[in-house]
Amino acid sequence: MTDKTDKTRDAPISIRLPADQREEFRRNVEASGLPTNAYVVRAILNLPIPRGTRHPPVEKQMLAQLLARSAAIRDSLDDAARTAGDDSRAAAALETACDELAVIRAALMKMMERAP
Repeated sequence: MTDKTDKTRDAPISIRLPADQREEFRRNVEASGLPTNAYVVRAILNLPIPRGTRHPPVEKQMLAQLLARSAAIRDSLDDAARTAGDDSRAAAALETACDELAVIRAALMKMMERAP
């Protein structure tokens, strides 16, 4: 008949959840935004989410909005720096605020899986 090759898949591992826990499981999978398989693997093996995993559109939208708002804050800080003139205390405070925004931007970009 047919010869078995190295390209055959391993048999799946299945579990049966008690009836009272199935709905909770489904809600958790839905809330995670992950495919069921990715959710289970991540939960069991405590692995990071793979790069190609889907993210809920709402989450990505929120991250993009936060990134845009942080850019608007940075623009406002630049304007304030221009109007502050030679005030060294104001310049130091503005520089500190800009540094904090850079940290926030880097974190948002990492969460969106993008290079800064």
